[in-house]
Amino acid sequence: MSLASQFRLFFIASVIACAPLLSQTTSAKHTASGNILTELAPDNVPPPALHLSAAQRARVIRQLVEVKQKEAGWHRELAAYMLATLGSDYTGNRDELLKVWRRDGDDDTMGLLINLYGQGHKELLHPLLARYDGRNAATTEGLGTFYSEELEKYPNEFLYALSTFSRARQLELCTAAGGTDGSGMGPDLESKVQANLGKIGGEVAARCARGVRQGNKDADDANSDVEQNHPAVSPASPKHP
Repeated sequence: MSLASQFRLFFIASVIACAPLLSQTTSAKHTASGNILTELAPDNVPPPALHLSAAQRARVIRQLVEVKQKEAGWHRELAAYMLATLGSDYTGNRDELLKVWRRDGDDDTMGLLINLYGQGHKELLHPLLARYDGRNAATTEGLGTFYSEELEKYPNEFLYALSTFSRARQLELCTAAGGTDGSGMGPDLESKVQANLGKIGGEVAARCARGVRQGNKDADDANSDVEQNHPAVSPASPKHP
């Protein structure tokens, strides 16, 4: 066999031997970037906040950016949310989530935006109010609960954002707050919310108080009908007894 033939055989053998190693390296790289979602959001449940060291933060941001480049749909939303949570291009990642929210209005994106709002990004209250339509059961319940909690804890902020909407819309949103997740506020929470609104005063607060009262009554009536027509089915318990 000529020297050239021996060299060709040696080269081919070397490539074959290295192929598994190259495949493992590529696979490991893909898995590493994919695993960051599993690491930070087990079962695809987004964390309300992230507390990382400087070194961890740099690694996580790099891997989340890779995920955004590769993924679409919910995984991309999760990556955008966590990047926003870490303050990495917050505006760009927030706006990406808002675009999905305004287009689709699904409860998963709603949860991401509510988490960001809870981290102190108060500008998100207005789009969370604006997207309510009362048609999607999951978002209706989720937003109703969110609104009721805001009226309980931060009534001034809620009313300030509410005042930018029409009177009819104000009434609709506060009615949703009164119904919460469909179970109604319950007497204790409604009393607290009505007291808050009474202290603030003004047309918007009075209008909201009417909506809360109506929403709570509607939920109570609906639950009573369920109990009467289906005795074996217990109505939903109030979220705040």
